[in-house]
Amino acid sequence: MSDPERLLRDATRLQLELARIGSLLRERGGDLARDLPQDIDAVITQLSDFRASLDTDRREQEGAMSREAQAALFEVGKAITSSLDLKTVLNQCMDSVIELTKAERGYLVLVDQHGRLDVQVARNLDQDTIRSMEFAYSSSVVEEVLKSERSVLTSNAQTDERFALQRSVAMFRLTSIMAAPLRIRGKVIGVLYVDNRAFTGQFSQAKLDLLEAFAGQAAIAIHNAKLFGQTDEALKQRLLELEGLYKELAVARERAENGLAAVEREMQIGRVLQSEFLPRELPSLPGWQIASRFLPARKLSGDFYDVFQLASGEVAVAIADVCDKGVGAALFMSLVRGLLRAFALRAADPTEALAAITQTNDYLAENHGRTAMFTTLFFGLLDPETGELSYINCGHDAPIVLGATGEERRLESTGPALGAIRDVEFETGRVILLPGDSLVAFTDGVSDALDPSERPFSEEAFLSILRGGAPSVTAMLGDVVAALRNHIGGAAQFDDITLLALRRNPSRREFPTGQYRVIEPIAQGSGKRNRR
Repeated sequence: MSDPERLLRDATRLQLELARIGSLLRERGGDLARDLPQDIDAVITQLSDFRASLDTDRREQEGAMSREAQAALFEVGKAITSSLDLKTVLNQCMDSVIELTKAERGYLVLVDQHGRLDVQVARNLDQDTIRSMEFAYSSSVVEEVLKSERSVLTSNAQTDERFALQRSVAMFRLTSIMAAPLRIRGKVIGVLYVDNRAFTGQFSQAKLDLLEAFAGQAAIAIHNAKLFGQTDEALKQRLLELEGLYKELAVARERAENGLAAVEREMQIGRVLQSEFLPRELPSLPGWQIASRFLPARKLSGDFYDVFQLASGEVAVAIADVCDKGVGAALFMSLVRGLLRAFALRAADPTEALAAITQTNDYLAENHGRTAMFTTLFFGLLDPETGELSYINCGHDAPIVLGATGEERRLESTGPALGAIRDVEFETGRVILLPGDSLVAFTDGVSDALDPSERPFSEEAFLSILRGGAPSVTAMLGDVVAALRNHIGGAAQFDDITLLALRRNPSRREFPTGQYRVIEPIAQGSGKRNRR
């Protein structure tokens, strides 16, 4: 394979890779993902033009850049997309320009906010950086490019009527000069300049075309570096705000400050904070077992569960699933959980505690209805002495009561989802949990869990495990999670999984009081059927 053919192949591969990166950035969102793909598109367009030119040159063998120039432009294009270090990219760009044009020196000059010329990069033929005290370029040529927004080529500035009388041309004995504008978003913000004092007629139109191509690459590098700096600064400011709000997350914050990516850092803080909303310990109830499993699909979850004891002695149990996923769902979940706890804990009796559902619903609908977010929720009050469970099911997957005799019952909805509309009447259901009876509440991540072939775990598989006669609710939920993991295998996690189970110990045997809380990093499905 000839060198032009190899370059054409490599340019095609790079163009495809840049297109893929641009697509991923657009999917990711944010300021960086909005602007950077446009610059990548610009590189892709240049590569497309470059490939077309190369193909024409290969076929017609006339009027083309040298193979050395093509390779250099290709390598600079790769460097610009792989690095955000401005000095590194621009030094490489300038060295390549000087080598290919046989210039003596090269300067990259920007106009600062006060209109002054600011040399960003200055290099010589030996690839050394020129110190500021040794700068010797034609400011008049640079100013002409900035004014006209067009490139300048002069074979001998000493005799060129445009520049011959300029002080810098005479002082530095400048002859061959080329300069091309640096354009960002259609605006000229600087100039890429090369010269040679030793020879007249050093530069041709072909070399000016090459300089303009490198100027386009340099402009993209400058824009990307500035954009990265602005985004990084904005994210740092966001981190400072989070530190003020969540001082208790010092360990996570320190880890983030030591180098975690900005977005990953915020998500990790949110996950730790969200875990604090779940009960650290489940209540110890003599004669009862309590167990839970929480397996979020993402960093942040829209599921939650809660178990807490009221002053009157009843134990409140709750499990919920917010309609959405991600950050919004997690924030809404936190609000619902906080409202429900606050209203229920200040209640004087169980009836007033159940009214916490109505109070929470009306607050959400009135103050946050415009978000169009809502949550399904099961909320129950258990009397540990009698086993009576009073409950309200707000459109949630019906929990399953497994009787010691093999009977099954589903605690179906008694009202609509929470937060959708205010002034809703919620009916109260009641059930007695006898010795040996179990209650299993869950979110729809159970039965909807998908394997690599996208087959759901199914309610039948879930129920078969619950009917398996596990010696404790902890073992039962452990069996469910093990089966889910085996079913999911290497597939991506689909949805959050939350499980909460109660069992009234049989009176004929001694059972220790159970308290089990497990939060794990996975996710999936749902469940349904009837009993008693």
